Amino acid sequence: MLRTRGAKYLWFLKYLKLFRLIAKTPERADFLESYYTLMRYLDDIVDEDAPLPQGYADTESCLLDKIRFAGNPVDPSDESDAMMIHCFQLGNTFGESFTDETEDILGSLLFDARRMEKFRFFRSEELMAHYHQLDIRGTVKATIKLFRENPDDFLLLEPLGMASRFFYDIRDVYDDLSKGLVNISLEDAGAFGITASNINESGNPGIQRWCRAQALRGLQLLDLHRQQIRKGSFRLSTRLTFLFVYERPARGFFNKTLRRTANLEPFTIPDVNTGNYVLKTNQPKRI
Repeated sequence: MLRTRGAKYLWFLKYLKLFRLIAKTPERADFLESYYTLMRYLDDIVDEDAPLPQGYADTESCLLDKIRFAGNPVDPSDESDAMMIHCFQLGNTFGESFTDETEDILGSLLFDARRMEKFRFFRSEELMAHYHQLDIRGTVKATIKLFRENPDDFLLLEPLGMASRFFYDIRDVYDDLSKGLVNISLEDAGAFGITASNINESGNPGIQRWCRAQALRGLQLLDLHRQQIRKGSFRLSTRLTFLFVYERPARGFFNKTLRRTANLEPFTIPDVNTGNYVLKTNQPKRI
């Protein structure tokens, strides 16, 4: 991962080493390292950053097979299956099952695989349901289980999970579009004049307006996260992880995006808290 996509993964791989120091139980540290590597590998297959394993006709058939295997992890057919068994066994050592979260994450990757090379716009409601499955019900719930927090509190972290997703969507927008993957909602495409015919035009102002809108929404979500997290009983180490691994990088990136797009004309976006349209100026919000 460092050799092929170091710039993308370096910060999180460094965090894995830090988690090993603070986790106190090596089984939990081993699980996070193994599980993250497994899911990143499968995600790279979807993104075509890693080759399709032998024996599969396409990415969709590969993911369907992995989803079936997650529900009945016996007789592994390749190294990723063996790694999944290893992760589940590590989870058993500290009394946690990650089957449901794994099926949610893989199901979301399957949705991405089916969208590749299609340049298809989906309604905001459908994209948000996809993000909820991947980032909240899958990743966030697995994370708080690993951190020995109350799994019932995972919905309190939905604003942070969604903000992180917006961060990735802005960061990877051109890379995703080069592969035919569109994470711009149908509603936003209409609002910003983005169409299938102009979406890959160099310097498309609609894409820049969308990036700015997502950054503004992301900052709203991070502000909401600061309110929501107070309702939970999360440990200090967990709160610091959320702050330094997720919130601060996303907040810094959103503000950088606002500075980069500060010359755009003002426009309106829906407020993430109320759904009502609110006017946003073209000046970046200082956080």
